[in-house]
Amino acid sequence: MLPFVCAQTANGNWMSSLQDTMPVCRVSIPGTHDSGTAGVRFPMRHYASTQSMDLGDQWDAGIRFFDLRPKQAGGGLKIFHGPADCHLTMEEVLLMFKGKLEQYPTEFCVIMTNMADGGQQTTDKTMEMILSVIPSDMLAVFRKDMTVSDVRGRILFIHRNAPSKGVDFPGVVVRGWPGNGLSWQPVLVSSEGESAGLWVQDLFTSGSNNQNGYLSHKWDSMYRLLRAFEDADDGVWCINHASGYTGTGVSTNIRRNARSTNGRLLNYLKTHHEPVGIIPMDFPSQELIDSIIDCNR
Repeated sequence: MLPFVCAQTANGNWMSSLQDTMPVCRVSIPGTHDSGTAGVRFPMRHYASTQSMDLGDQWDAGIRFFDLRPKQAGGGLKIFHGPADCHLTMEEVLLMFKGKLEQYPTEFCVIMTNMADGGQQTTDKTMEMILSVIPSDMLAVFRKDMTVSDVRGRILFIHRNAPSKGVDFPGVVVRGWPGNGLSWQPVLVSSEGESAGLWVQDLFTSGSNNQNGYLSHKWDSMYRLLRAFEDADDGVWCINHASGYTGTGVSTNIRRNARSTNGRLLNYLKTHHEPVGIIPMDFPSQELIDSIIDCNR
């Protein structure tokens, strides 16, 4: 069994202790992968749910990176994980984050969008939705060397899908996401032409039932990026996924990887307190979330 997570409201404003001059790319940020999946229902819950906490509880627990997968459904945009409906609309999710930032103006969050389906039309409608719901003064303007003072009370959007030419978008688009691997090549690019290097580890499956082989390879890849980022230049950004799964189809097992990789990461953080960048996780324990936050102290 994974540890039960109870949201700690004391983490609702943990960023208040960060120095204003700290580069955002050097902030250690606990995150969730497929963040909206607590609402996935039977029979897809076993192989499509990656979280036990809803988005508000994740915020209270200290999560500040959220992975959202919009899809056009029912005449609007809803959150999905593949074919699994998370029973959340994109609008209500954005309004929730807006409310959290109004309640906790010392905080900021990073939201990554990755379209679940619908192609270019879904991407363009997502940008339109964000710009209509989130006030302009809550949208972080990206710079390679942006500091905490630049983003307090704001949302930095990172988009895995580029909008159509001429469509306005907040934040940055990722060019060169690796997909099931580790890469030092991706680039973050804003609509104003600002750019920065991004290191990404997103080894999410072995594509087979080789459970032990995948779990070992997963941690080796994550560990390699953790150690490299300790000495990275201030302008380099990092997203290092603890999330992943073993098995395929109905035998997909997300919790097996969470038990293994989250446990190894927690043990690592007991003796290493250097910056770790953004760490998206499945079913994170409160102890693990706190350990990532503590890297900032």
